[in-house]
Amino acid sequence: MASPGHDVSHVLPDGRIIEYWEGGDADGVGVIYHPGTPSTRVMGRWGHDAAVAAGVRLVSVSRPGYGGSTTLRTASLSAVGRDTAALANHLGFNGYAVVGCSGGGPFAAATAIADPDHVLALVVVGGIGPWRVLDDPSSIPEEREVLRLLDEGDLSGAWDATRFQWERDFEGVTLEDAVDEILAGEAISFAGERDYRRLWIENVREVLANVDGGVRDNLAWGGAWDVDLHDVAAPTMLWYGEDDDRCPIAHGRWYSGRIAGAELIVLSGAQHMEVVDGHWPEVFARLIRACT
Repeated sequence: MASPGHDVSHVLPDGRIIEYWEGGDADGVGVIYHPGTPSTRVMGRWGHDAAVAAGVRLVSVSRPGYGGSTTLRTASLSAVGRDTAALANHLGFNGYAVVGCSGGGPFAAATAIADPDHVLALVVVGGIGPWRVLDDPSSIPEEREVLRLLDEGDLSGAWDATRFQWERDFEGVTLEDAVDEILAGEAISFAGERDYRRLWIENVREVLANVDGGVRDNLAWGGAWDVDLHDVAAPTMLWYGEDDDRCPIAHGRWYSGRIAGAELIVLSGAQHMEVVDGHWPEVFARLIRACT
């Protein structure tokens, strides 16, 4: 069966390429989606049917270094926010919503800050916060050491060390094994589990072809953030899972404590993937109400 929607490449004002997928209802409310880490625009296809039903024109982006999008060797959230705003302008979105899940959450927030005159609503779905502050201080010591280099201003050293970790961790790993690792411990209770896994395999194939996207994501939201969430003006909804141990509720509370009027929605018994990809219809329904 043919994949829904279509892939497109756009040249940004500085000559870099941003690759995106567009699907859903072509005449619907504009929504730009920042998928998680590590993910390309491919994962937006999981929301296609829900977008059609809700009347949403869904655009899913590949951030710098993912897929065909040009690598941007910085650790900036705001730069991606500006790229997304430029894409929205190219698409003719006079008003649109932005959604970010998991590792894409901070980039969605950065978009709302970069484009306050046009972002009508912000949705963060199981989005990561500054994990070095929020998580157990003993967690992931190797990554903490790499981020210390970034704190000291050594972007090159932090980039190379993170890239080494990614290449080491995925060396000799099959696509199937990589997806097993990503989905490990997750109870996928929503319909279409087999199709969901196939989509992940296609996504990981692109991710591993160039790990720069994942490297950049990890540095951008692992290091000091160059955006202030107090500057988010759009109505904001935060979706988190009660049993999510990847981006726990503490991350949602951190967002809600900084974004005025943000609504924190906690899904009972939900793990990470259930939050991220199990509730597209509900997310779109609330999002549309916020936009109108």
